[in-house]
Amino acid sequence: MIVIDGQRLDFRDIVSVADGEQVVLSPEALARMEESRRSAEATALQRPVYGRSTGVGANRTVSLAEADGGDSHGLKLLRSHAVDAGKPLERRTVRAMLVVRLSQLAAGASGINPAIAEALAELINSDVVPEVREFGGIGTADLQALSGTALTMLGEREPLGGGVARAFVESWATADALPFLSSSALTIARAVLVHQELSRLLDNAASVAAMSFVAMSGNAETLSPAVAAAADTPAVAQAANAFHGLVQGSGTPARIQDPYCLRTLPQIFGSQWEELASLGSLLGRLVSAGNENPLVHGSPVDGSNDVAHHGLFQMTNLARRIDALQVAVGAACATHLRRIDLLCDPNYTGMHPFLAEDAAGQSGVMMLEYVAAAAAGKIRANAQPTSLQTVVLSLGAEEDASFASLASAQLESTAEALATITAVELVCAARALRLQKRRADEFSSPKLRAMMEAGFTLPSEMGDRDLRRDVERALQLVRAAY
Repeated sequence: MIVIDGQRLDFRDIVSVADGEQVVLSPEALARMEESRRSAEATALQRPVYGRSTGVGANRTVSLAEADGGDSHGLKLLRSHAVDAGKPLERRTVRAMLVVRLSQLAAGASGINPAIAEALAELINSDVVPEVREFGGIGTADLQALSGTALTMLGEREPLGGGVARAFVESWATADALPFLSSSALTIARAVLVHQELSRLLDNAASVAAMSFVAMSGNAETLSPAVAAAADTPAVAQAANAFHGLVQGSGTPARIQDPYCLRTLPQIFGSQWEELASLGSLLGRLVSAGNENPLVHGSPVDGSNDVAHHGLFQMTNLARRIDALQVAVGAACATHLRRIDLLCDPNYTGMHPFLAEDAAGQSGVMMLEYVAAAAAGKIRANAQPTSLQTVVLSLGAEEDASFASLASAQLESTAEALATITAVELVCAARALRLQKRRADEFSSPKLRAMMEAGFTLPSEMGDRDLRRDVERALQLVRAAY
């Protein structure tokens, strides 16, 4: 059971809820939301409050008292904003969105009725998952995804996978409509899930690269403490030290200077780790930040209650951070592919061309280069900055967009492609080391030993054959925790 307190939400907890763990709101979070609700109500008696006493978007100048004689505007807002299109997102992605939104509401800056948050927790725990489709958000709040969630909670929309709709709330007051929608929870949740995947994947990719380094008798001088001390960033120094530890025991180097794909391992991985850490730092704030519009603050007890209308929902920084990580991963593709290429070269491994069984013209792992190159093409295409995109919508009331939602989706695609490249390198490096009669127990690094042992579980048959299952098994290995 994950406790949601509105102060902090660990990424591992988000992953756990995505995978089925249940949640509970802390008493402090409920009290904070109730205080925020009272503050919003008191402020709405004193001044117009966007979405509570006015319409939204281009209708922000319309008074709801004039446009609606009852309290039905909230339902109209939810229904009108719930449209999306494209393929349904995966179950775990939507569950991650739900817990991120619950955490944000628990921060106590939305003015929402705590009963809505409690119903959201019940939705998560019942494993009723709203159907959310891929096209909707543009990086200015995931209005469609959260509107659709609200309709699912009302029992008006079938959940993911079909089945009987179930009502978790009886009605939805206008005062609680926009406060529920005003979030980029889906975009943030997708970024968190892929951040966690990339954290594990890049760590394993470093171990696989170290296997390639060993197989090609790399020169460990490039990873020495002296080089680490002269590095231009702490992340590059960290990477140099990490690789130095990984390749201890690799033996006599074959060259005074290696190709860049071996010599620049600290820069290659250091830059990726650096950008991953920057993204993680930002996401750590966003998953429990009350970036609601309007932002409810103060207390009616001392008369400090008020709201602030703002633009923090514009996920500009998130889009930029993802773009920077995409560029770092994309820039590394050339060296990933080059290591795979050199593993196929007898001049670097001492084996037959393409690590084939013999020199009689067998193709060995030749075609794996093509697979890796196709995956690299996907990564490089994704590395085109999404933060440079924009659009004008809602009769000009919204004249910019971050497209962080697209950035998160593309980062998922990048992670999938990077896993494929890493899996191909593992197949090739493990085969080279096996042919060279190297053993995992030659090395002092537990991480390198674990990855080598994993690689040696791949099929040992060297004759030409279909390598699809080798790659599929290697994909499982490079995604695992060691």
